[in-house]
Amino acid sequence: MGVNPVVRALRNSVLKGAAGRRPADALARGVEAAGQVGASASEFLRVRRDPAEAAVRRRKAAVRRANIWGAGAVVGVAGGAALTIGIVNDGVTASAVFSFILVAALVIWCLLGVIRSVRDVRARSRVLAALPPPQPGRRPVAAPIRGEIAHLDSYSDRLRQLVPMLDQRSGSTDLGREVIAAADTAEVVLRRQAQEFTGVRKAASAGPGSARARLDASSGELAGRIRAGVQEYGRLVAAAAETVAASAQLDVAATGLSGPTDRLEALTVGMQEIALHARPGGPS
Repeated sequence: MGVNPVVRALRNSVLKGAAGRRPADALARGVEAAGQVGASASEFLRVRRDPAEAAVRRRKAAVRRANIWGAGAVVGVAGGAALTIGIVNDGVTASAVFSFILVAALVIWCLLGVIRSVRDVRARSRVLAALPPPQPGRRPVAAPIRGEIAHLDSYSDRLRQLVPMLDQRSGSTDLGREVIAAADTAEVVLRRQAQEFTGVRKAASAGPGSARARLDASSGELAGRIRAGVQEYGRLVAAAAETVAASAQLDVAATGLSGPTDRLEALTVGMQEIALHARPGGPS
């Protein structure tokens, strides 16, 4: 069966528009699109495996189960009240008694389900409270800074592994949470800068030649901020790793807890400085 000429013409026009005037442009766009698709797939799998995200999903499921059991109990109580009114008005019959027993059993079953669900919600809430918050989202970025953002991904993962160890050394979880909060703020700023860079790069590739130089200069400035921020983030994570290694060799009973605590506080301040320097108009 032949292809409809209109369909063929439309398909050819779409392919030509996607390819552009030079095959090299089409190849570059295809490689960029493939990289972004791969990054999106990796981000989807990472979110599914993130312990905090999984804990959030499980708690939401437990809350839904509690709501369902509670709705069943309410319906059963309403049905029992209706049967009671009928018995009062019409007298006691075998069918009414049998229905009342069934409804009472349903109410008891639902109430037991509510109790179990509430306990499950509380247990999952405790688990969620003990975990650090979910990591910031990792959207695809343009190829020139993809390596730096990959390093940021690795640093962020490593910091989340190190902070619980630092908490154990210092004996406090509050400082660890402050470190994570400051680090997440810095990471969000850097990733926002990366998204702005990606947008500028797309605009430069599709824009007229007169505006390309200005957009290239803007993207270069953004890339410089991102690289500097990621490098500083990595140095702070390396300092945290050194703190863990040094604290493991200390006799805490003899030396006290001031060392790890001071390092945690310094790490928090350092992460706040990264966010300050990465913002547009911040210190250079």
